[in-house]
Amino acid sequence: MTHVWRRLRKTVFALADPVSRSALRVGAAPTIEHLEAMRAMGNIKTVIDVGANIGQFALMARRVFPEAIIHSFEPMPDACERFERALRRAKGVHLHQMALGATVTRSEMYITRRQDSSSLLKPDLQSKIYPGGEVVGKVEISVVPLDQVLDDTDLRPPALLKIDVQGFEWEVLLGCKSRLRCFEWIFCELSFRELYAGQRLAPELINWLYDESFELAGVYMSDLSYDSDGGAIQADFLFRRVDAKIRR
Repeated sequence: MTHVWRRLRKTVFALADPVSRSALRVGAAPTIEHLEAMRAMGNIKTVIDVGANIGQFALMARRVFPEAIIHSFEPMPDACERFERALRRAKGVHLHQMALGATVTRSEMYITRRQDSSSLLKPDLQSKIYPGGEVVGKVEISVVPLDQVLDDTDLRPPALLKIDVQGFEWEVLLGCKSRLRCFEWIFCELSFRELYAGQRLAPELINWLYDESFELAGVYMSDLSYDSDGGAIQADFLFRRVDAKIRR
């Protein structure tokens, strides 16, 4: 019943907006799982959407933060094509066909049967736990640090950094390190289990962000976040900057 209610709520949210209604025609619907947490952030002016897929988060963000400029990063060519079709009528949304990481490089991305499980790291437990996680191919993509694409003037405060990159979170954060002072909020999917080979796990990244002046403000878990024994697999984590150095 919860699943049916969630789908109904998502449909109603999408149908209430012309851009989201149009996006439904290409199979893209705004994510609504954490609407309340997003709305509680206030009047966000800049959103950096890392791991944009086909535009689900961007569709939601432009509704919740109508004054925000959204920079979405997505390396997969097929996903980018659908993103552009889904948000072609949206103002203030900029798509960058690349991955964010710690250094400028070209790298192979593992394509999984369910494309939103694709990653720059080789799927490990991901392919065993979640349907569609098996590798079906590879594609070479560009990887760049955030400061090679945007500077401080592009990150009008208050700014939100969203990361959903299937195990590549550590490299993304390293590439954003010089710009972290510009963000008030970070919203990031992290794992308690090594779903992708070599990925850094939630406790380490939580501690790293704490050292960078970000405290944990919320943890959000879905039904798919637990294994068959009730153990935690992954969750969405919300961090808020707590020092007085946010650029105003």
